[in-house]
Amino acid sequence: MSKKKNFNNYLSNLETNEETKKYIKEMHEMEDKNEKRSNLIFASIAVPIVLVCAFTVKQIFSFSISLAKSNTQIEQSKNLANAESNENKSTAANTDTSKEETKKESAKVGALNSKIYNYLKEKSNRTDSLNKAKALNNGSDKGISTTFIAEILRDNGFDIPKSTINTKRFVSELEKAGWKKVSDYNKLEKGDVCFTTVSSKTNAPTHTYIFMGWIEEGKTDYANICDSQISEYKDTLHKRNIDASTPKKDKFSFFMRKEK
Repeated sequence: MSKKKNFNNYLSNLETNEETKKYIKEMHEMEDKNEKRSNLIFASIAVPIVLVCAFTVKQIFSFSISLAKSNTQIEQSKNLANAESNENKSTAANTDTSKEETKKESAKVGALNSKIYNYLKEKSNRTDSLNKAKALNNGSDKGISTTFIAEILRDNGFDIPKSTINTKRFVSELEKAGWKKVSDYNKLEKGDVCFTTVSSKTNAPTHTYIFMGWIEEGKTDYANICDSQISEYKDTLHKRNIDASTPKKDKFSFFMRKEK
């Protein structure tokens, strides 16, 4: 019993001993330092890991956005390319259609129109036909408009009687040969045989000439024509009113064309 009491007294003295208190304090301080050091170590490891993870997530997110944008741009480029391709195909198709229509229209006009037009571009040819027409009119160039145009047709391989000397007979001969009347001057083609207003007195056109092309494309007021009025114009090829009358010239009434 005395031993236990002595031991308890020893412990009591030990707890109150200054050295012991100092030792315990140092132990607590050391424990605090170790805890702080552990926290610092953890922080020094954890913070970089967190930053690396955050950076990685950001990079992945940025890459995903860039990839999405890139895919969108690629898709837009494909759509644009397809649209341009379709447009080019459509344009090509329209061009081919237009060319085909032009070919068909040219085929309808026939070789005679082209032959007459090319023949009349040469002044020597026009002069030759005019001299033949004058010869049929006893050497005079008066009132030979029909005779002159009929002679041009003969000089280009179309057979028409030399007795055709007025517009009424001329129209009749062309109709018998299958030529068609067209009153729309917008459909005129180079080489077409034209007739002006029909006179109420004679029931026949007042004049005939050959259409050689518009003075200005898109305008139908004046055209280049070929006729026998050399006393007025000094040349068989000159300008004439088409879609409206003038004080001296009747307007266009219809043209005639031999189609294939």
